[in-house]
Amino acid sequence: MAEKSKSHNGHICEKSFLVVIQVGLHFVKPFSPEFAYVSKPHLVFILADDQGFRDVGYHGSEIRTPALDRLAAEGVKLENYYVQPMCTPSRSQLITGKYQIHTGLQHSIIRPTQPNCLPLDNMTLPQKLKEVGYSTHMVGKWHLGFYRKECMPTQRGFDSFFGSLLGSGDYYTHYKCDSPGICGYDLYENDNAAWDHDNGIYSTQMYTQKVQQILQSHNPKKPIFLYIAYQAVHSPLQAPGKYFENYRSINNINRRRYAAMLACLDEAVHNVTLALKRYGYYDNSIIIYSSDNGGQPMAGGSNWPLRGSKGTYWEGGIRAVGFVHSPLLKNKGSVCKELVHITDWFPTLITLAEGQIDEDIQLDGYDIWETISEATFQITMEMTLNFSNSIVEAHIME
Repeated sequence: MAEKSKSHNGHICEKSFLVVIQVGLHFVKPFSPEFAYVSKPHLVFILADDQGFRDVGYHGSEIRTPALDRLAAEGVKLENYYVQPMCTPSRSQLITGKYQIHTGLQHSIIRPTQPNCLPLDNMTLPQKLKEVGYSTHMVGKWHLGFYRKECMPTQRGFDSFFGSLLGSGDYYTHYKCDSPGICGYDLYENDNAAWDHDNGIYSTQMYTQKVQQILQSHNPKKPIFLYIAYQAVHSPLQAPGKYFENYRSINNINRRRYAAMLACLDEAVHNVTLALKRYGYYDNSIIIYSSDNGGQPMAGGSNWPLRGSKGTYWEGGIRAVGFVHSPLLKNKGSVCKELVHITDWFPTLITLAEGQIDEDIQLDGYDIWETISEATFQITMEMTLNFSNSIVEAHIME
């Protein structure tokens, strides 16, 4: 049972009753080192963890987020933007451009002792960007499996990796406990434990420092893809003391701690933006900000006025904070209410990088750059949230 609809380029594409697949071909010249790199934009994707829909200043939160508010106000706010209700499924969709039902990651997160990872036969976003000359770096939370060396970030297209493989450990010691008495150290540089780089620094600040070092050492005339996946504001609820100063009036202790964590995250995004400007990247950069799923009220988050929370398929679990900020945008200071899904970033960024999307990849996402930058009509009219053999968890958005 299927229906036909027109794609962006006017061709007819198939839409099944649950899954919409767009296949696009982009013909470009093969990459050559002598090509002028400067024409390709620097791509910076910032992914927050468990940030609630309400939890940003411009959505009316009591938590102050001046950096996020300013970047969003000067860019394009995505007010009809959807992700998955948990960490692993959202991250898999971002990095493959495919629904999680096509990678076998639709059921839950990948647990610490689980022998599973993002299937190795899936082409990833950094791999495609490397094909067209990008330097690719990841800082932060991976959570797409690590039981084999081939599953590690550096084997999936990233030139470097610094961060956690799981991402819900202690913010200072970087230890993660799967159950009482079963704990492990979860801070890595590339494929090895980063003992020498661990100075007990709060992870949000530590990751920001690493991003600054990468930008300082890289040549801004050569395109770079930075995937910054912060641990914040996921539990455990920990933050440096100074960030509590403005929130002592919040009676709920979890909400107060969460507010302090989000204030630190907001400052981190500000510092990343300053580094892009200081080292000569900003004018030719595209910054995308997204949460991976809805907030968890029991851990301080708020999705008001949306129903539901992290782990549910109600709006509060899957409708996310998101915006795009870039000097390259044509329609700055606007709000996009077209349907946008996290799978859309894969084809969008590949196209911006002048890359080629092969027909056999069979993506579920769409190239949405014109929709965002120029406020054109978006062809995406529906999306699949999930479908399981044991229980139907699917919902078609129209």
